[in-house]
Amino acid sequence: MKKVSLLIALLICYTASAQFDNSFGIKVGTNYSQFRPDLEFYGQKALDFKGKIGYYIGGFFDIGISDKSSVRPELLFANQGTKTSSEFYVEYVDQFKDPMVGEVVTKVNELIILLPVNFRIELVERFYLELGLQPGYALKRTEVVKKLPFDPSLEGEKETYSDFDEFDFGLNGGLGFDLTDRIELNLRYNYGLIERDNTIKTSVISLGLGFKI
Repeated sequence: MKKVSLLIALLICYTASAQFDNSFGIKVGTNYSQFRPDLEFYGQKALDFKGKIGYYIGGFFDIGISDKSSVRPELLFANQGTKTSSEFYVEYVDQFKDPMVGEVVTKVNELIILLPVNFRIELVERFYLELGLQPGYALKRTEVVKKLPFDPSLEGEKETYSDFDEFDFGLNGGLGFDLTDRIELNLRYNYGLIERDNTIKTSVISLGLGFKI
């Protein structure tokens, strides 16, 4: 009897889900990311975080729960991170040289796997709002020296981090528009909730296209 009841329940669930559109596909796009907040030392700004351009690619599965709403889990591989800027003061021992003040700029690249799950609701025809959660796991973090006025020969040098907080978690909010029945445009913002490395949180704006298969 229990097996029959379970079979009937599964059949009802399948029949109900079949009434709405389920789809899967791939998506690609670009992002603009940075860490926050800027770091201060004794009330003075020591490190300024600025945005950098990256990319993402992955897939999605759209699960219809009504004719105007759905839940969408995604699996994305992304390059994001931040640029850093800091002012350095170098005082020379040589009395004939003036002290030097310069800006040091680096770029932090983070390769990360993202698993966003968003609730989507159609506001008007083809135009939808999405809200959700996004865990992530960073596979690699590197920092490249972009500007070093005191020693330009070191510009381009790369350092790979061996010890950093890989796990990230944040809130998603976004808007989208179905350009055709198979192609969609999506704009999304992710607000990081977890303080990583005891100092930083993420902030990412992404724009991309989805292709339903």
